[in-house]
Amino acid sequence: MSKDGFLYSSEKIDVNKKISIVASKWNADLVNELLESGKVHLEELGFTNIKIVHVPGAWELVHAAQKELEDADGVIAYGVVIRGETTHYELISESTSQGLMQVSVNANKPIGFGLIAVENLSQAQERTNSSKLNKGREVAQSLVEMLN
Repeated sequence: MSKDGFLYSSEKIDVNKKISIVASKWNADLVNELLESGKVHLEELGFTNIKIVHVPGAWELVHAAQKELEDADGVIAYGVVIRGETTHYELISESTSQGLMQVSVNANKPIGFGLIAVENLSQAQERTNSSKLNKGREVAQSLVEMLN
């Protein structure tokens, strides 16, 4: 996946799979861009069993993903963390990414990693805007391919 877009396969997609999307309410305008473009992409592919769960922030994505994987075939986790003046950015982005990986491995089910960790608002807008890099769509497609 790159700035120029991505190539993907739409072969052998099982649109009957249950997908949960867990999305942070922190930086909601940005996260909602990711969520909407990912959801639209899944619906365009034919998925209808899509559940959306909102959590307070990126930290809570790990617990929500773990809970959702009890019933879902796969989860997409969307959040946006923007560097500030303290080490909070590093703590949240690193622990959340490690936590999501551990949940995925333990459940033996895929998690689409849509945690956008950036230096500033401009970078966040570039990555979350559906008419620009469209990371929401990329992450949704990655999950679809991992479900096969």
